[in-house]
Amino acid sequence: MQARLLLTSKKRRSLVLNGFTLIELMVAVAMLAILLAIAVPSFRSALAGNRLTASTNDLISAIAAARSEAIRRGGRITLCKSADGVSCTVAGGWEQGWISFTDVTRAAVNPSVDAGETVLLHGQALAPPLLVRGNAGAANFLSFAADGTMRTMAGALQGGRIRVCYPEVLSNSNRARDIEVLATGRLTSTTPGNVDDSCPTP
Repeated sequence: MQARLLLTSKKRRSLVLNGFTLIELMVAVAMLAILLAIAVPSFRSALAGNRLTASTNDLISAIAAARSEAIRRGGRITLCKSADGVSCTVAGGWEQGWISFTDVTRAAVNPSVDAGETVLLHGQALAPPLLVRGNAGAANFLSFAADGTMRTMAGALQGGRIRVCYPEVLSNSNRARDIEVLATGRLTSTTPGNVDDSCPTP
């Protein structure tokens, strides 16, 4: 009985010392390759989806904060595209960054930060490949009056829509989020269907 136990113990030690056979190693590598092939695209999609959601939420928060500040201060607050964090721009998309500021002296068409006006918030540029584009009513700025309504520089009521889009990895049905701001100042976020990887303006 003792001899049998010793033999079994020796066999076990021998198996442990010998490790995997070449066939076992090849099977393990093949299984790992299959798992990676399944997991990596899903992981990339999850990361892209998280970035899309976080960027959309940041912009929604900035818009809501600009409107709230306009009501609180009883004066015009404007949110505009900004590459440098101190001035507005009409070039490029919203992904380059944005600022909100007290817009006391308004330009005729597009806003500018004039002397005596204060930059309140600064949104950093988004890392590629995220794209953020606005339609005609939100191409360059969103501006809120003291009553919370959204208006043009001339004072007319105006609504707008901004699309946050991830052109890679995600499918057409979930690659974008649309932020719509009505002339009343009410804000909604939706997931548009069938947005291709060109990320067209909403």
